[in-house]
Formats: sequence, C-alpha cells, structure tokens
Amino acid sequence: MFGNFLKVAVRVLVRQRLYTALNIAGLALGMATAAMIGLFVWHEMHYDGFFSHADRIHRLIRTYHTPSGAAVTVAAQSKPLGPALARDFPEAEAVVRVVNHAVAVRRDSAVFEVRLTLADADYFRLFDWPFLAGDPATAISQPGTVVLTERTARKLFSSVDILGRAVTLTSGVTLTVAGVIRDLPSNTVFHMEMLANIATRLNDGWDEPFAAADTQWHHSFLRTYLLLKSGVEPASLVARFPGFLAARMTEYLDTATGKPSVTLDLQPLTRVHVEGISDDGVPLSLLVTFLGVGALVLGIAVINFINLSTARSSLRAREVAIRKTLGGRRGVLVAQFLTESVLLSFISGALALVLVELAMPRFLALLDLRMDAHFMSGLWIAAISLPLVAVVGLLGGLYPALVLSRPRPGDLLKGGPMAAGGGRLRAILVVAQFAAAIVLGISTVVMLQQTRYASTQRLGFMPENVVLLRGLDTPAGHAHQQALREALLRIPGVIAAGGSLWTPGDGADRFSSYRLPDTPKEKELQLRTEGVDFGYMEAVGMKVLAGRLFDQAHPQDGQVTRPDAPEDEEAPQGDSIVLSALAVTRLGLGTPEQALGRTVIYGDHTAVTVIGVVDDVQFDSAKSVLEPTLYLIEPRFMDVMAVRVAAGGGAGTLAAIDDTWRRLYPDLPLKREFLDDHIRDTYAATAHQGQLLGLFSGLAILIACLGLFGLAAFTAERRTKEIGLRKVLGATVPDIVRLLVWQFSKPVVVATLVAWPVAWVLAGRWLGEFVYRVDLDPLVFVIAGLVALLIAWVTVAGHAARVAAAKPVRALRYE
Repeated sequence: MFGNFLKVAVRVLVRQRLYTALNIAGLALGMATAAMIGLFVWHEMHYDGFFSHADRIHRLIRTYHTPSGAAVTVAAQSKPLGPALARDFPEAEAVVRVVNHAVAVRRDSAVFEVRLTLADADYFRLFDWPFLAGDPATAISQPGTVVLTERTARKLFSSVDILGRAVTLTSGVTLTVAGVIRDLPSNTVFHMEMLANIATRLNDGWDEPFAAADTQWHHSFLRTYLLLKSGVEPASLVARFPGFLAARMTEYLDTATGKPSVTLDLQPLTRVHVEGISDDGVPLSLLVTFLGVGALVLGIAVINFINLSTARSSLRAREVAIRKTLGGRRGVLVAQFLTESVLLSFISGALALVLVELAMPRFLALLDLRMDAHFMSGLWIAAISLPLVAVVGLLGGLYPALVLSRPRPGDLLKGGPMAAGGGRLRAILVVAQFAAAIVLGISTVVMLQQTRYASTQRLGFMPENVVLLRGLDTPAGHAHQQALREALLRIPGVIAAGGSLWTPGDGADRFSSYRLPDTPKEKELQLRTEGVDFGYMEAVGMKVLAGRLFDQAHPQDGQVTRPDAPEDEEAPQGDSIVLSALAVTRLGLGTPEQALGRTVIYGDHTAVTVIGVVDDVQFDSAKSVLEPTLYLIEPRFMDVMAVRVAAGGGAGTLAAIDDTWRRLYPDLPLKREFLDDHIRDTYAATAHQGQLLGLFSGLAILIACLGLFGLAAFTAERRTKEIGLRKVLGATVPDIVRLLVWQFSKPVVVATLVAWPVAWVLAGRWLGEFVYRVDLDPLVFVIAGLVALLIAWVTVAGHAARVAAAKPVRALRYE
C-alpha cells in the first residue's frame, strides 16, 4: 500500500509543477535557515561541557557599583583571593587562578607573540585537556616548565615530539616543554597557546608587579575557578561570602556602613559563555532571539505549504469523492496526503542540506565565529535536519489532509465551500506570514540605526586618523617610550603622539578616591582614573572646555613640586590633573572655568591642582553609563602609544611609523591598529547580528512572497470565468487589476497593523540594554508597512495583469 501512496504522490507533485516548486523552494529556505540557526545555538549552548568535572567547576565573579550607581559584574579577581578561598572553604576540592600574559618567543631569527596562560599547579585537575605528550600530573607542577597546544608546537618546532625542548623568550628566559595538548576546540571560553606554572618568572617586567600583587586585594586581574567536592551546593558557599569578605577583604568595606561594597558569586563553567561576564561570549538572550527568528522563518515556510495545499484542494475534489465512493476510508486518504507532504518535505530537506553546506561558512563569518569542522560535518547537519524534515512534513501536511478528507462525496462533487478550502484561514495565515516578516524588517532597521549611532555618537574625542601602537607595558617598552614618541613626532605627517595605559573602547574600570580639601574622607568620591603621558590627549583629539592640557613646558605637570611626595605608587607623578566635565559636576566645582586652579585630594592627603577640563569621553560601549573621569600623568604605566597623523597621510607615514617601532623594539612584535577601527570593533558583534537579522528578514519576505505568488496564481485561475463576465459587463483591465491587487493587499495591511505594536515592544526592549540609544522612529514602521505592501503588489500584479488582459471568450467558452 505504501508503494501505491508513493506512486500517487510522485504523480501529483509532477502534475502540479508550479506549486511543487514553490513549496520546495519555500520549505528548503525555511529548513536551511532553521538548521543553521539550530546548529549555531547547539554549538553555543555546549561550551566547556566536555571536561570530566564540568558540572562541579565554577568561576568566581564580583559585582560592584560605579560612581554613577551602575552595577558592574566582572570575573577579574585579586591574586590573594584564591589561596584565601582554599583555606576558608574546605568544600572546594581545588582552587585555581588563571591569568593570560602575552610573551615574545624567539625561534631562530623570527619573533612570535604567544599568549601564555599562567595557572596554579592544580590546573589539570579541573581542565583535563587531552595530552598528546607529557604527564598532566607533573607538567606544570614546578615553575620553568611549559605546556604547548599542538598548533603552537608546530608553529615553533614543526613537530609535537618536543618534550624537553626549550622555548626561549626574548627576555632571555628559557622554558622547558613538559607537555603538548590537542588544540582547544571551538566551543570553549579558554584561549591558550602555552601554559606554565603561575610562579614562573618571565623577566619581562611582569615578575615584580605580579609578586607585589600577593598582598593587593584591590588589584583584580586573574580568573579564579573552584572545583567543588561532590554533593556540595554552590549556594552554601555563596551564603558565606559576605562574612568572608568582611574578614579577609577589608579594603572592600564601605567606610560608612562597615559592610562589603562588593558581592561575590559563583558562576557555573558551562554558563560562562552565554552570560557574557568579562568574556566575548554570545548572550543567552541573543540565542533565544535567533531561535525565535529561525522558528518564524520556518513557520512562514510551513504556512506557505498549508496555504497552497488547502487552496489546491478543490482541484482534487473529484479524486477524493471517487475514492470515498469506492470505499476509501478517511484514514487511508489522510495517509495518502501525508505521504505527499512528507515526500515533498524530504525533497526540500535534501535541498536544504545543500544550502546549509554552502551557506554555513558565510553564516559563521557574519557572526565572526569559529566552529570546529566536526560540528559542520554531514552527520551533524543530518542529525539536526532529519527530525526537522519529518516534523515539518507531518505538521505541514496534517491540516490539509484532514481538510481534504473530511467532506462527504456529494459535497465534493458539487464543488461546495469545503472543496475549495477555507479562504478565511488562508487570509489569517497570510497575515501571520507578513506580520512576522515586517517585525523582522523593523527590528533589523532599528538594530542598524543603533549600531551606527553608538559607533558615531558624541564620543568626546576625534578617533579618525589616530594610529595605536600596543605592547609598551614591559621594561623594554618603557625603556624607549620617550625615544619612540620623539622619533614619531619627527615623521612627516605625524601631528601628535602620546602614551596611555588604556584607550577608549578598552573598557578600563580603574577607580580611585578623591575629595575636596574641606570634605571629610567618609564622603570621598570614586572617579575613573586614566593615566596618560604628555601628548596623548592631543593625539586622540580630546575637546578642551576650559584651561589647558598637560604640557612639558610646565614642570609641575610631570613632576612633584609639593613637599608631600606621593605614598602610593599609583598617585599622580605631577602636581596637575585634568578633569572631565562630569567629574567637575560630581565634585561640586561649578563650571569648567570655576574648576581651574582648585585643589583636589587624592587618597589620604595627596593634593593636586586642576589645570584643565575636557569633554566627557565614552571609554566603554553605549551600554555603559558615562563615568566622571580624572586624568593624570603616569608615564610608568603606559601600554599604548597614540599617534595622530595628517588626513591622507597614506602608506608612507604608516611605513615610517612601522620602521620606527622595529628600529627601537626589534624584539617586540608590531601591533598597530586605527582607533576608529578599534571603536567600531566594539560594536562589530551587534553590526553582524543586524546583518544576519536583515538576511533572515529578506528570507522571510521572500518565502512569504513565494506563497503569495502561488495563491495569486490559484486565485487568478479560479476566478477566470468571473473576470470574463466582469469584462463582458464593462469592466476595464485596470479595474480588474485593482480588484485582484486589493484582494491581496487587505491581509498585508492587517499584517502591518498587527506587526507595528509587536515590533515596537521588541525593539524597545532591545534598545533598553543601551544607556545611549536612538529613539524609535514611527517613520521606520510606516516605511516597513509600505515596503511590504509594495512587495505584495509586485508579486501578484503579474497574475492580475495576465488574467485581466485575457479575452472573455476564452474564459466563458467552457459554459
């Protein structure tokens, strides 16, 4: 019997070529979109779950409040925190601190920059990466040994058989290879090329400040992971963290209340990637959004199938009537129609597999993501697609099968309303299709508007034509820092140059305590503190509102002339500071002009003088609140040199900058980028998401139009005689075209009215994540509706014109 079902199904699909092609195209696009999104979401939701003890590994996170009151959660922790946790919480089987540090490795005459991960000796108890060579129990048990990934081993030695070989840093330190692990998979938050014991000395300026951090509870820069003992609930530890903070981390106690000003929490390792705390992960909300988009696109394709199947039911009315008259049971008829549906779905699924293979690399490129090859293998794609194909075939064919098999033979032979299928249902489904497509279209435009606004908003500086040179935060870098600046200023086309520890877009969060001389210490304010060198503020183009910037012609700007030398190594090295406009307001100094010459107290008693006020600078993304900022001269903490070049300076100026770096730093890799590119990179993920959403919106509209095209062809065919009669009675071709076009315009207009409030709510919620955002523009909503209506007109106009232009005699001759 199944063979007969299949034979009839093939005949029907071949006989109705147009509708078969429309259904296959729509379903293939819908299933390919759903499969790609499903594959992507599956990959993103299964980060770091492959470790043996993944369910017991947690990362410590810390929440504090900025001076503006914004709650900020970070993963960075202080160095002494890990050992203290190990002592005070026996429920933790192991506590491991991890920190990354870039080192320069010399191999023959070449110099490579390699990401070195420093970790406690218990690292491999938590993270059991597969070893190609070496013993995980002893690989980093002592300082001086190193574990390499397979890719790094081949890069440095062209082999993985390298146990006992030496890795030589440009600082002169030699590390002995004690292990080689497989390359890290794509679904991990870790980015490691080499791994060494946390006590390993590197002799590149890292050792002294890193050793000093042993007692610095306020200096947070490591990640801390806990392996809990079996059966231990994380909540039991979290409940005791406030007492732990009060006893151990006294520097975080609020001076007014005596309570901790920060909170600690435990984050499951498998949630790190989707919670986006201090890592470049994919937020869970975005994954849910993508799933929703995939479901919408697939749903539109399934609606097409249902619409076209029910619409074409009248053409099979006599077939169904004869089958039922000859004793055909309803179950047999349902099975026949489901066979046709599933067959069409499997053909569409096969085409969808081809589309996934072709489009998946581009899809990942748009998201700027990497996915291991085995995730994109035919087996994985089939595992995602085959269940989808079966479900789509059954769901898409069930309703048409029930509709076609329900009427009595007499009703079918008379051509009653049941034979023609429900026109009202088809209209509702068309409304649903276009409403979903319009919502996606509006969301795309809003996302692109916000991305453009965020990357070009009033930043407080001029990022264009600014070159950044990174990698100065080493003794070698500091040794020639002043020489580098002077050499850069001699290059034709270089306007200004100066160093800084961070640049806008880096997301720095260093805050220090300041107050006015007549303000008690209990009421001191936390201000964002930015250490800069001479020339930096001019190089990035900060706007001066009052006073002046730091100038070497004024000795007090760069050296301490007051009798009370700073006690803190992070205190200003000069008597002068520059404030942002918001800092002037927070300190209560009046206008920018009134703030000039005023004294501000840093820490306990270090007095500094305001020499200038600049516009507020957006150091983070538009999702972060502007913070009051204080600038001071700190040349000993530089990491980046900002160089402003003349507009149109061209390749010659850049080549001269590169040559200057290589001449002064032959052992340091050149890391050059433009500041405006760096700012744009901050919003690259959002821009990519907007592009993808635009692509899916286009697919949704295309699939909806395929269905509308099929319905228009069906309607034109069914109303041939009616149109012939109208023309005989005096209707013109434009009258007929308007009649048919208006019939299909009504559901699109209703869809627009349905889509507007939904899109308004969804877009508003997404914009709510940004502190600085665009306003929702009603014009965007109106244009989206008009575009959808125009597309619908273009889709059906061809059929309408063809039928309207036909001679009435041809339509009526069958009477």
